[in-house]
Amino acid sequence: MDAHDRDSRAVPTETPRRRWHWSFDIALAAVVFLGLQWWLTRDVVRGTVPALAAPFIEASSASLADWHAGAGRDGYVLYVWATWCSVCKVIEGSVDDVARDIPVLTLAMKSGSVDAVRGELAKRNLHWPTLVDASGALSKGLGVDAVPTLIFVDRRGVVHSVTQGYTTELGIRARLWWARRGH
Repeated sequence: MDAHDRDSRAVPTETPRRRWHWSFDIALAAVVFLGLQWWLTRDVVRGTVPALAAPFIEASSASLADWHAGAGRDGYVLYVWATWCSVCKVIEGSVDDVARDIPVLTLAMKSGSVDAVRGELAKRNLHWPTLVDASGALSKGLGVDAVPTLIFVDRRGVVHSVTQGYTTELGIRARLWWARRGH
């Protein structure tokens, strides 16, 4: 094998056309993802978060208004989840990490009684302020039909954005940061 043969097998350099092709693919994937998120969350409540009349697992919190006046006054994440949801189990570490320094209110949808949800949270070593929606009526009133759903609420109590399905810790923090800006 001579030097000419070795040079002809060299990897070709990326052309501007190939870079454009990858940029288009990434943009198309982003549009499809955003469109899918819009479609999945199209029925979720927009505007002011309605009163959530459900029992907290901790007796110290009397209502959403009380919670919002305290922890949620600067904006928060309303995390709708279920004990039986496998994706919820995958992202619970991210939610828990965010909840250490950002207000997160959780709503356990169709997960049993207050005692059952309290027991499940204790078993998983999670200390979230949690409302229990045993029948799923409250979630349905919010327009949530699948879990996990994260609703990002700004300081005025207005829904800023919604996402459904797997979300990273960075994604949660970025959306809440944007909601807190009040845009």
